[in-house]
Amino acid sequence: MSTSRRIAFAVSISWIGRLSIVFSGLVLTPTLFRFLGKEELGIWYLLSNSQSFLALLGLGIPPTLTRHIALAKGKSGADPAVELTVETQQHIGDLLVTGRIILQWLSIIVFFIAWGSGYSLISQIKLTQVSPEEVFWAWLLMCAGYAGGVCLSYLGCLLTGTGYVGWESLIGMTTYFLVVLSNFIVLLLGGGILALTVISVAAGLIQASIALGIMRWRFPELLSFQGSWNTKYAKALIKPSLYWWLTDLGAFLVLRTDSYFIALFKGSQSIPSYQAAYNLVANLSQLAVAFATSSAVFISQAWQAGALETIQKLTLRNARIGLSIMAAGVAFLMMAGRDFIELWLGQGNFVGNNVFLVFCIMLTLETQQVILITSSRATEDEKYAPFALSAGVLNLVLTWVLIKPLGLLGVAMGTMLAQMLTSNWYAVYRPMVRLRLSFGVYLRQVVGLWAIVLVCCLSLSWLTKQSLLLLGIKSAWTVIFATALVCGAVFSISSWMSILEDRHRQSIQARLSGWLRRWDF
Repeated sequence: MSTSRRIAFAVSISWIGRLSIVFSGLVLTPTLFRFLGKEELGIWYLLSNSQSFLALLGLGIPPTLTRHIALAKGKSGADPAVELTVETQQHIGDLLVTGRIILQWLSIIVFFIAWGSGYSLISQIKLTQVSPEEVFWAWLLMCAGYAGGVCLSYLGCLLTGTGYVGWESLIGMTTYFLVVLSNFIVLLLGGGILALTVISVAAGLIQASIALGIMRWRFPELLSFQGSWNTKYAKALIKPSLYWWLTDLGAFLVLRTDSYFIALFKGSQSIPSYQAAYNLVANLSQLAVAFATSSAVFISQAWQAGALETIQKLTLRNARIGLSIMAAGVAFLMMAGRDFIELWLGQGNFVGNNVFLVFCIMLTLETQQVILITSSRATEDEKYAPFALSAGVLNLVLTWVLIKPLGLLGVAMGTMLAQMLTSNWYAVYRPMVRLRLSFGVYLRQVVGLWAIVLVCCLSLSWLTKQSLLLLGIKSAWTVIFATALVCGAVFSISSWMSILEDRHRQSIQARLSGWLRRWDF
């Protein structure tokens, strides 16, 4: 299977998985609002967000191990289907054993650090409707579950690092459906956050079991690698992992600390509406970065093989697709977001237009940052930690200052300003230098396309909305459908004209012609 086909498969699975999560969330979130009190729901969101904190305790070993496996495979060639040399097989085997031993010891450390830090935070939150003991037990179980996930994460590293991208997302999607179904049953039976936590712990073990089963069934060659502990490889893993961890720590301080400030200053009952609006825009961002994350392993292999032109082409294409998705999606949310959320969660649960606008700006810049950094980091370029940490510290300071006078808007603005002043601009500059990209080409092909899609979607959506009002049509469902149709049409046309290559257009036209001929018959 070619690189393009593997990326297409991975992106397809990623999008299906993300859309499944979105649609499941559209049903699960109102159920949570209905069956859990606001304080209990706020605590659940707080614990759920803490999974990002727990991910930090992996110290960057899993993504670095994945990248090193990809770089090792690249020694045999840039083609994903290349036959591995004996040297490459031994290299991957040694990396796998070394990484597995590190992760096993790390999982023990993760548990104790996570539980202790979480205990100190939870003890400071004032609870009136939820038992503190129940919250502590839920956190204990969550820490144990994540420690187990760290121990078994080498399976996903092997699967993705050798080029079988998309399968890990498929496994995650399957597990997620089981979790959502179980959550529904628990909520209907009157279960609370403790029962929901038990389900999340079991999910990690189930996901690892499915991964191992798929490798035995579909890719048995991955289980044939033989290796031993290699101190040299261990040292080579530790340094970039530390930089990865510091970068992710900064990202956590920027994007995942809002709920803690809200819980401490405004009460946990203020978290749900803020979190629901943020998740809506964040899901759009996850769809937009899917091409970049799916391409990372192939960029690593191409870098090892010296194929710089291939890397540049992939990076620019990923940026065009990702920012075009954000442009069309943001336009839809700005025109129909309030109607959507109030239909979804009920009146009074919309966080406000100002906060929503800040989310759209912030996550558009974040999407660009993730796309470019992903390509650069795939080449073992870990130079982003100082700026990420600066953004994190600045976010804490700005949020602390702004939350009192501005409330939830101050929390959102603190996050956005911290990013703009640090990581957002450096995340464009550094990859340009590392990958030798032309800034002029980037402005024309990426930023220019983003601006055109955004302006067209906003203007046409506004005209559509005004036309509906003149016709006396005020139904929220009609507004949402019409706005989505307009933004989807603009995105499709721009993708056809500016993103797809001639061979892609010819392939699509040939398939459409074949379908039409069969239909006529």
